Amino acid sequence: MTEAEDLSGRTVRELLATHEAVLATLRTRGVVRTSDAPASQYAEWLALQMYGGTLEPDSKSHDLTTADGTRLQVKCRVLRNGTPDERQLSPFRSVDFDEVLIIFFDATYEVQHAAVLTAEQVLRLARWQPHENGRVLIARDAVLNLGTDVKKRLRKVRSEPVTELQHQH
Repeated sequence: MTEAEDLSGRTVRELLATHEAVLATLRTRGVVRTSDAPASQYAEWLALQMYGGTLEPDSKSHDLTTADGTRLQVKCRVLRNGTPDERQLSPFRSVDFDEVLIIFFDATYEVQHAAVLTAEQVLRLARWQPHENGRVLIARDAVLNLGTDVKKRLRKVRSEPVTELQHQH
């Protein structure tokens, strides 16, 4: 990497948006076939910044135990083309959590939608899919509207400067 390409001064969101642009170019060239990206880890990091607490290592039931003890599952997607299947969340293989934070990013990692639903809402709305070995939820606007909208709070967290201390979480 040349000095002109040094990315160290870029924000987290700018780096993720650059990653998306690189993936799109690689897909166009036929080098990669999927859009796998670091979205879920970024979503968990945002949740940690917003709620405080502890990220859980490799937990199947929840991703974050918040400062007040809430067991939070974090689900996210990057919305790229506006098709309904983009809103299908990864399966809930356990419902041993109190709440779920659902975040939808656009391709620049701007938070487009963010809502918190209860475990009871997820149980009621998600459908068991044997081939997924879990409950599947398509988080359409009507589903998100049942929860608590936290988009503004997440955008505020995202706009905060990233410090070296935050990098260490």
